[in-house]
Amino acid sequence: MGARFARRWRVSALAGVALLVAGCATGQLDATKPVGENARDIDWIMRLSGWMAVGVGIFVAAAVGAIILKFRAKPTDDPDDLPPQIHGHRKAEITWTLIPTVLLVFLTVITLPTVFALAREGDGRKIKVEGQQWWWQFTYDVNSNGDFDDAEDIVTANDLVIPVGEEINLELHSNDVIHSFWIPQLNGKRDVVPGRVHHWRISSTEPGIFYGECVEFCGLSHANMQMRAIVLTEADFERWLAEQQAGQQRAEEPLEEGSAEAAGAALFETHCISCHVVDGVYDSAANGKANLLAGVAPNLTNLMSRTAFAGALYETYLQDSDREYLRGPDGKLILNLAELREWVRNAPEMKPARADNQQGMLDFAEVLTDQDLDNLMAYLQTLGSEPVLPATNAGAR
Repeated sequence: MGARFARRWRVSALAGVALLVAGCATGQLDATKPVGENARDIDWIMRLSGWMAVGVGIFVAAAVGAIILKFRAKPTDDPDDLPPQIHGHRKAEITWTLIPTVLLVFLTVITLPTVFALAREGDGRKIKVEGQQWWWQFTYDVNSNGDFDDAEDIVTANDLVIPVGEEINLELHSNDVIHSFWIPQLNGKRDVVPGRVHHWRISSTEPGIFYGECVEFCGLSHANMQMRAIVLTEADFERWLAEQQAGQQRAEEPLEEGSAEAAGAALFETHCISCHVVDGVYDSAANGKANLLAGVAPNLTNLMSRTAFAGALYETYLQDSDREYLRGPDGKLILNLAELREWVRNAPEMKPARADNQQGMLDFAEVLTDQDLDNLMAYLQTLGSEPVLPATNAGAR
């Protein structure tokens, strides 16, 4: 009996540890260190309710312990005798009903103003957010006219770049199924529902890189649908905007005839433009016309300016164990060329997808030769410049 109990205990303990590990996020999400005003409001309420729950738990545990000690059976007790019953004891029943009611009413009064404040649409800078299987797209209204279809608008993926200290109003859309937007250090979760527009506000009081992901199950690669907010100083943010616009202009410049870049551009035109857009050069898949169920694939005009690719699953540039970006002797960030090359070669192997159902990138392993891949890598490296990084994440120099 003892051995069986010990075995069951070990199995239960292992199962508990497995569930705990499975419940952990990517290791980059941290809701306990808020840096945005909205996230701090949520954190305060969560901590308040948590400490209240701890207090109630201690009180209940103490009461149960006291009852066990006071009314425990004694050797001299008659097993047929029962202790005094309190069924119908009006004072006791009112007490244990009133205390939870007061606590819940208190929490409601404290919480409701914050709930309504979080749902309020902001009047700051607007950014359009689009969720689709399985990545996020961000569109910047450069002209501030409320129209996200202007040719001058900046379209990017994975990296949501914002200035420090400014409240950003997000306009949330879904191009396929229900998603949920969550960058825990900047704000709470907000569902993104097809056919509806939701509004959400984020802000940060300090520069940095803050990680997020989709938190509504949305299919095969839901767990790989990540994103990050790159928070820059005002000067760095303006520089980022300028470099994004300059990248659009550079993409239109002719490539040297006979170069690897020109050969890669020809391959891109053959295999990639049915889904991807390079502003001013390859626009056939623009405005929701990509050959995908969502109608949208990542705009690659400024690919090299992003810190991540493949739904923020892979880093665009190499980092050390402390997540500091590595730089070569020339001072430039070191491109994660191996994984980017493998992603182009066989994306479904690196990130689960349903390319046969127009959900995710195709497998080109049997289509592209090694030389083709080298040429494509050369062309992709012409799309945009290095990312503008927060001072705290600028990496080794």
